[in-house]
Amino acid sequence: MKRTAKQAMTVSEAKQAILAWFDDNDPWRIYGPHYPAKIRRELGIEKSVFDAACLELLKTGTVYMAPHDHPWRLRPEERDELVADGRGTFYCSLSDRRPARPLPAEAIPA
Repeated sequence: MKRTAKQAMTVSEAKQAILAWFDDNDPWRIYGPHYPAKIRRELGIEKSVFDAACLELLKTGTVYMAPHDHPWRLRPEERDELVADGRGTFYCSLSDRRPARPLPAEAIPA
């Protein structure tokens, strides 16, 4: 799903890609919360587009992002790994709030 600079992803496409990442990597919602920078790198999305997409998903309640308690104690390169809202809040985790897929029958104890 990675794109080149010539094929920059829109915020709408980034939102779809993030939700598809959750569906592929955590369909039962058991591994979260996830580190935003890891997802951004795996999808190859530019930071500003990724941050905007995450903030839109947060606003609609589709995802939850935990704000970092002390982002200004981090080095700038560490803060760059977080999702920033542009107003001083930095989010350090990303969790899917959509209902989980049902467990497969073989995963349910008899």
